[in-house]
Amino acid sequence: MSLTALLALSGLAAPAVASAPAAAAAPVRKIILDTDIGGDVDDAYALALFAALPSVKLMAVTTAYGETGKRVPLAAKLLKVMGQPGVPVAAGRSGEAKVGPQCDWAAGFRSRSMVKKSAVELMRGIIKANPGEVTLVAIGALTNVADLITQHPEVKPQIKGLVIMGGAARVGYNNQPPAVPECNIVCDPAAARIVFAAGLPLRVAALDATTMMQLDLDRQKRLFAYGTPVTDALAALTILWGNTIPTLFDPVAVADAAGVSYWQTEPLRLGIREDAVTTIEPGAPNCTFLVNPDKEGFLDWYVEAVGKGTAGR
Repeated sequence: MSLTALLALSGLAAPAVASAPAAAAAPVRKIILDTDIGGDVDDAYALALFAALPSVKLMAVTTAYGETGKRVPLAAKLLKVMGQPGVPVAAGRSGEAKVGPQCDWAAGFRSRSMVKKSAVELMRGIIKANPGEVTLVAIGALTNVADLITQHPEVKPQIKGLVIMGGAARVGYNNQPPAVPECNIVCDPAAARIVFAAGLPLRVAALDATTMMQLDLDRQKRLFAYGTPVTDALAALTILWGNTIPTLFDPVAVADAAGVSYWQTEPLRLGIREDAVTTIEPGAPNCTFLVNPDKEGFLDWYVEAVGKGTAGR
């Protein structure tokens, strides 16, 4: 007869067996990605990272700068390859700047995810439906973000945060002083001034934390050797891009928004000069600025995360 049965016959209760508490599930981070995909290839590398971030829910992708409509099929096709074909993609305000040859990869692609509403209206609707839960990640010109908060200022307090790749406080593209005009700011400095003055919870991945992130040939070989649909797509887009070594500027901003940290931060107050140079200004900080990145650690993490389709830190 078992101990439990003997205790039952004697009227005594069996002692409770303690069980380990269930681990709390990590909160899902809701993100809208605003991108100029189709120019520098690092936007594609940034979007592909979402396939490896289980704690992130990509709510939408919006396209910025120049031929925004031609950027939409590229983002939508890559999302399909990533296994996320239902993520809506919308074009922002268009301009004259042309897209690059990466868009040939998605020529003729069609998807229901390519919505007709504008980028601003798509962002506004998602933010209003999820107040205080959505982080915007802007890795191109800040046109769409500036349009959103200018046309719909009521959504500003409903935005959880904004992470941007843009600017340069202390270094140029060679990772040496002085700071130089950074491309995303140059593309729309007026929008950047609006965003920096908006009072949003802002994190900035500038050249100071990104310009050293060259994905060397050895790491490219390791990444592409995984042979997944996502890494095959990145290999094809890198060839179409036409250069040898991509710098992963934009994936730093995406990783930071997802809670990955291979860098330190400092509070700064930033402004934008008339020549589009980002400046450190006196006064209360208006952003959290990424500094002192661990280049080797981040690049190795990226290759393994995207290659295996999982990310942890």
